[in-house]
Amino acid sequence: MTLNKKMNTSFVKFFGFCAALLMSASAAAVTYNTWPNSTAVVTADGANVFGENLSGLFYQPAAGSQTAVLWAVQNSPSKLYNLVWNSSSSTFVKSTSNGWTNGKTLRYPNGSGAPDAEGITKAELSATDIYVATERDGSGSNRFSVLRYDTTGTATTINATHEWNLTSDLPSVSSTNLGLEAIAWVPDSYLQANGFIDEHFAAPYNPANYPLHGTGLFFVGLEANGKIYVYALNSDSTFVRVATIDSGHAAIMDLSFDWDSGALWAYCDNNCSNRSHLLGIDTTAGSSTLGKFIVRKGYSRPSSMSNINNEGIAIAPASECVSNTKSFFWADDSQTSKHAIRKGKIPCGPLF
Repeated sequence: MTLNKKMNTSFVKFFGFCAALLMSASAAAVTYNTWPNSTAVVTADGANVFGENLSGLFYQPAAGSQTAVLWAVQNSPSKLYNLVWNSSSSTFVKSTSNGWTNGKTLRYPNGSGAPDAEGITKAELSATDIYVATERDGSGSNRFSVLRYDTTGTATTINATHEWNLTSDLPSVSSTNLGLEAIAWVPDSYLQANGFIDEHFAAPYNPANYPLHGTGLFFVGLEANGKIYVYALNSDSTFVRVATIDSGHAAIMDLSFDWDSGALWAYCDNNCSNRSHLLGIDTTAGSSTLGKFIVRKGYSRPSSMSNINNEGIAIAPASECVSNTKSFFWADDSQTSKHAIRKGKIPCGPLF
């Protein structure tokens, strides 16, 4: 969410949501199932640790000597957090190594500004970089950017190494608080294996057409209309839009790709009763949407969680499954009841 005039921006978000709802016929078509696990949702941070505006999460599993990390971004102040599990308190706490004690302040590549950080993801899990989706510079005008940060240094303020400013390629919005809100990375291997259609070339997706893009595509969500836009982000800071996807939501707050099941989770906050849409590539021969992402399933929020202002989600991998379940995380932008991070469960394996 954002800034200091919380009540005013809440009205803007509400009316923007209503306008988008009127235009979204697909949102009404989704059938919502009960949350796929009955385990109670519990708080997973200490009281009053973050304040408001914690907006995005990404879970990086343990690998070798590296412990698991829950990455989180906050939009006001503009901060990136490296959070590790504390078993004695059963909470995620701020890492105390390499300058992470109070989180790290985010800047644009030239060292200026306060990016309004709303979403976060990683590409290759072994890489040290993090990608952040932003909707403006502080309280200024729209600046729908994806920023890349190197997380290896010890400095407490970090400048982006790259910026992909997508503003001119995305629809204009009625408020600076209805911009780029969500981001997820999907590997080329999954896209090719499932026959993903590249709308730019009007052909099956071929990574070789984008030699500077890395090994996957970035999916970003625009809050104002609930649409997902797929980009090849090139190493020279250029970009190409590869596809546009209807999330089924009138507004969207976060995206998370479940690497194990191949489901792209699209999440909406309390304005949509905290509902989730799971999207996957249509592989049905002869289908009019063959090769495109479509909504495959909808979930209502867990019954043990009230309709709070969740703007971020993250999913643990199958490697952490216990009794055929794995952790699912939420970031509450309003820090309801003094807590900003909550944890529940979903089943391991495919959900559709």
